[in-house]
Amino acid sequence: MNHLLDANTFIEAKNRYYNMTVCPAYWTWILRKYAAQDVASISMVGDELKRGDDELAEWAKNNPDLFISVDDDATQSCFIHVANHLRTIRCALAKHF
Repeated sequence: MNHLLDANTFIEAKNRYYNMTVCPAYWTWILRKYAAQDVASISMVGDELKRGDDELAEWAKNNPDLFISVDDDATQSCFIHVANHLRTIRCALAKHF
């Protein structure tokens, strides 16, 4: 996987440049890139999108595989590692200001 898409990627695309009715090719492209293992998103983003009451919510509900689970032990261990790394950087920066 090369890129993880956040909620804003979907929301801004729908609301601004790639309206789902006007530019359905964009949404098909996302699914093709997912099939090629180039992009994905995470379950928390999928949950956020599915809570909506619009065509994006329906699209997210119809494409659940795009939103990968993050509740497994390996992913949670990585989250801990990333959080600790960011804390270390924050502490180092705080000493300089």
